[in-house]
Amino acid sequence: MVIVDRVKLSFNQPQLRYITAKNKKHGRSVWGRGTGKSTILAWDIHEIVQTMPRSCWVIVGSTYKQVLTRTLPSTIAQLEKLGYKLDRDFYVGRKPAPSKLFERPLQGPLSYDHFIIFKNGTGFHLVSLDAGGSASRGLNVDGFIGDEALLFSKEKLDADLSATNRGNGHIFGKNPKHHGVFLFSSMPWGDQGRWLLEDGKYYENDGIDLIARQNELIEVQVRFIDAETDEERLHIWREQVVQLMLDIRYYPSAANKGTFYSEANAFDNIQNLGLQYLLDQRRFMTDFTFMIEIMNRRPTTVEGGFYPKLSQSDHVVDADNDDYVLGLEYNLKKLSTPSSLMDSDCRTHLPIVGAVDWGGKISVLTLGQKHDDTREYRMLKGMYVKHPLMVSDLANSFCDYYQNHLRKELIFLEDAEWGNNRNPASPWTLNETFIKVLQSRGWRITRANLGRVPGHPTRYLVGQEVLAEQDPRRYRMRFNKVNTKDVVQAMLLAPVGQDTKGNISKIKTSERKESFPQEHATHFTDTVDLHMLYIGTEVVMSTPDFSTLIIV
Repeated sequence: MVIVDRVKLSFNQPQLRYITAKNKKHGRSVWGRGTGKSTILAWDIHEIVQTMPRSCWVIVGSTYKQVLTRTLPSTIAQLEKLGYKLDRDFYVGRKPAPSKLFERPLQGPLSYDHFIIFKNGTGFHLVSLDAGGSASRGLNVDGFIGDEALLFSKEKLDADLSATNRGNGHIFGKNPKHHGVFLFSSMPWGDQGRWLLEDGKYYENDGIDLIARQNELIEVQVRFIDAETDEERLHIWREQVVQLMLDIRYYPSAANKGTFYSEANAFDNIQNLGLQYLLDQRRFMTDFTFMIEIMNRRPTTVEGGFYPKLSQSDHVVDADNDDYVLGLEYNLKKLSTPSSLMDSDCRTHLPIVGAVDWGGKISVLTLGQKHDDTREYRMLKGMYVKHPLMVSDLANSFCDYYQNHLRKELIFLEDAEWGNNRNPASPWTLNETFIKVLQSRGWRITRANLGRVPGHPTRYLVGQEVLAEQDPRRYRMRFNKVNTKDVVQAMLLAPVGQDTKGNISKIKTSERKESFPQEHATHFTDTVDLHMLYIGTEVVMSTPDFSTLIIV
C-alpha cells in the first residue's frame, strides 16, 4: 500500500454519493461547473492505487491536447491535495530511476512516454481517441477513466478501448472497480454527447422521471438564489429546497452491471463555494449560460431550425495537434498557453479566411481555411469579445493565437452592413480598425468581394446545399469540435421563420434578449453564412429571386 501524507478530507453531497455508492462498476457523472469533478477523478485514482497495486488503467481523452492541457493539470493538483507528491509518489511521462525503488506494473509499457507510474507499480496510460486509441492497442488493462466525456465519440470509445479492458481477473476479480469505466462530463449540448445521458435511463425504467425531478429542483434552487430577502430565501430553503434535495436518490443500476449515473450542480457544493459565489455568477452570467454551466440544466436545440442539415456527428470533428502537444513534454505552462500550433486543421502555409459581425454587445470573428486536396472547408475557430472590449481587442486576440502562422494572410469577409460605419472613438471604420491592427502585426489583408450579401431565403438555401454535401464538386464544411463550440451551438439554436411577406427568415430575437448568451445568439451564424457564400457562390449564381417565396 502507498503511504501518503495525512490530510483532512471533506466532500460535498454529490461526491459523498459517488464515493459511498456500493457495487459501482461503471460511473457516469454529469456534473456542472464548481461541483468538484476533478476531486472525484483524483479520488478514483487514489482508490485504484490503494486497492489494486501493479494494475494498469487508461486515462482517456478525445485528444492528447484535452488530456494534457485540461485533465492532467487539475488531476495532479487534486492528487497533491490527497497527499501525493509529483516526482516522489508518482511520475508522469518518464520512468523513475532504479534508485527510487518503484514497483513495475504487472503488464507495464515498454515506454513510459504516455504513462503515469505510482510507487507501488500502479500505472495509467494516457490515451487519445483521436489517435485511434493507438496507445492502447495490444494492452490488457484493468479499466479506464475519462474526463470531458461529452467530447468523446461513442463509436471510437467502444471500438478502440473496450477490447483492451480484459484480463487479470484472478488477481483483481473481487475488486468492484476492476474492469470499470468511469466517465466525467459537464452537461452535453446539442446532439453531441447525448449517449452519456442514455446511461441514466434505468431510473425511468424504475419509475423515476429524472429529467422532471431535476428541472423541478433547479427551478426551486434558482428561486432561492433570486430571492430578494433573507427571510424569503430561508422560507424557500426550509419548505422546498431541503425536501426536494432529500427526495433525490442516486443508486447503481442492478440491471446494467452496476452503472452509477448521477447529476449535480454548483448548488450541491454551496457549503464550499458559498452563497456569494452563486449570487455573483447569477449576476454576471446570462440566464442561459447560468442554467447550463452552473445549474447543469439540459439545454435544448431548435427542431428544424435555420440549419436543419447541420449534424454534429457528420460536420463537427476532432482537430487537435497531438504531435505538437506531446512535444511540449508535460510542460504545464506551455500546455496552458493557447496557440494555433495545437490545432491539426490549421495549415500554416495557407491563408486564413475570416468573417466578422460587429455589434454593441458582442463582436464575433469566425476563421476558416480551404483545403483543396481533401475538398474540405475547415472552420478553424470562433472568437468574440464583449463590451466594453473593442474591435482592436478582438484583432489582437486573433494575432496572439495565430502568431506562429507562417503565411500571415487573411482573406477578409468583411461586415459590409455595419463594418463600414465610422468608429466613434476613431477616425477609422470598424473594418478599417480591424485591418490596421492586423497589418501593424505583420498580416497582409485581402478584402474579398462577395458583392451584395443576399437575404435570408438565399442564405437558407446555400446552407442546405453546402451542409447536405450532395454535390461532389463543392467543399465539405467541417467544424473544429473544441474551437467552434459556441459557433455550432449558435447554429443549432437559430430558429427559422417567415417574415410578413411569407419569406424565409432567420429569427434573430436572441440578439435582443438580455438573458440570452450573445455568443449563442445568431451573431456567429451570420458570419458562418458568409463563409458558406464564399465556398458556395455557384449556388447563389444559380439561385432565383426568393423575395416572393412563400413557405407552405
